[in-house]
Amino acid sequence: MPSAGAARAAAARPVSHRARFAERVEEARLVHVDARVLAYHLLGREPLVDLTRLLLERVRGERVRAQSSVVSLYQLLAEPYRRGEAAAAARAARYLSAFPGLELVPVGIEIARRAAQVRARLGGSAGRSLQIATALAEEADLFLTEGSDLRRIVGMEVANLEDFV
Repeated sequence: MPSAGAARAAAARPVSHRARFAERVEEARLVHVDARVLAYHLLGREPLVDLTRLLLERVRGERVRAQSSVVSLYQLLAEPYRRGEAAAAARAARYLSAFPGLELVPVGIEIARRAAQVRARLGGSAGRSLQIATALAEEADLFLTEGSDLRRIVGMEVANLEDFV
């Protein structure tokens, strides 16, 4: 049995950014994963890919319930198609479409209407508005993004990957 001093020392050690990230996503009932997060994973961009791997391992293992908008496919595939890399786009589409535990939510009339309201209030791109509207419609309690100035959405917590590096 550890001494009281050892227990205090362990409690005083700073928690790693990776551990804070894992705790944050595991506490959420539903995590909405923005296309930027998926892009960093697919591109293998350091140092963020370490966090995206951790997230997707937990999604695959059913420790974290996660979703993204089907708009993520559009956002992620446009660049490979622009560069004439149809095979790379097809690989990315297969990977995301078949990823165990990651639901790709279709955009319907209600999400489109909500996205218009979000864009009117917050500005930004149509893609970002559709991502936020999807997260709100599905009642996600954590919106996971990267490189965004977005810090808070009413009814949902926002986490930026760069805050955990």
